[in-house]
Amino acid sequence: MKTQTTALLTLSVLTLTTATVAAQPAEPQPQPPVPVLAPVAAPVAPAAAQPAVATATATVSVPAAAEGPRVESTGWTRPPGARLLHGIRLGYNFISNYDVMTRGCDSDGNNCTKSLKDEFGIQTPHTMILGYEAMYRIVGHSWLNVIMVGNVSVAGLEQSKFIPTASGLIGAELNHSFQIGIGVNLTPDKEAPSHMIAAVGWTPKVGSIYTPVHFFFVPDPAGNHRSGATIGVTW
Repeated sequence: MKTQTTALLTLSVLTLTTATVAAQPAEPQPQPPVPVLAPVAAPVAPAAAQPAVATATATVSVPAAAEGPRVESTGWTRPPGARLLHGIRLGYNFISNYDVMTRGCDSDGNNCTKSLKDEFGIQTPHTMILGYEAMYRIVGHSWLNVIMVGNVSVAGLEQSKFIPTASGLIGAELNHSFQIGIGVNLTPDKEAPSHMIAAVGWTPKVGSIYTPVHFFFVPDPAGNHRSGATIGVTW
């Protein structure tokens, strides 16, 4: 009987101990590290042998941009210049023998009845000129150019007169600055409407414009020669 009681007590103690242990939460057990495997690269098949291709390299020669004056093969330095120039002209004109009886003459040139003064009503041989001029260059790519010049002008404005003239010349230009030419001059003169004209001048360049200074001479068989000078601005 005593033995049975002891066994029961022991069983009860074991039961309580087991229940207490079961009631306590179980401590987490450390997990062993999981090994990480590196990805294995797939084997690359060797590329098929490509045939060798010869590459030809072309060498292109690009001319350098032209800057400033161009040096010709003759060694002369040609400054840049426009082919067509035009501008305003202001000048002075002198008429020789303007008051001499050289008009209304007979076939032998005698018995003249009037002068240029009488015919055009001018009071003095000194007249002002106002006009417009254009010059075209035929470039020779050296020190010499061929030029063609056209000019229309009005004389006598200071005397309340309107005497138009027109001129056309052909000539030469030296070193893009010095001009000389010869041509025809037309005036509203019934007896002598056309004359020869010769001109010479210098046209220096100032920045992007030109400032021409020209001298002209118009001969007349009756002695009424005209001569003068003009200045102006050309672009």
